Amino acid sequence: MALFYLSSYTMWMTFLVAFLGGLLIQAQDQSGFISLDCGAPDVNYTESTTGINYTSDINFINSGVSKSIESELKNGYQRQMWTVRSFPEGIRNCYKINITRGSTYLIRTNFLYGNYDGQNMLPQFDLLLGANWW
Repeated sequence: MALFYLSSYTMWMTFLVAFLGGLLIQAQDQSGFISLDCGAPDVNYTESTTGINYTSDINFINSGVSKSIESELKNGYQRQMWTVRSFPEGIRNCYKINITRGSTYLIRTNFLYGNYDGQNMLPQFDLLLGANWW
């Protein structure tokens, strides 16, 4: 009976390792994803704790200024949150990202003020996707 238990256990562990390995491989494949680091200099990097590949937003927008959050705040955030793109001028500032009609997209945003301007006042802004309020 113990031999049967060991065989079942071994089979279960083999299945589990194979399944988790498959998930890990899928998690590493970032083809088709764009992860922008807004305000970052023209550089690509992999965030060390998540393994997500980030690229600067510099090739996706023609306006705004790059700023860094306060130095003492950086330890509490991952690298992609260390810079911001501020838009002190203009009514509308648009990112240009090529899409394919009929395709499905997941758009996820994170915003951090980080007192980049020394004003200690949260900014207010609108977010539109195309012409639609988001």
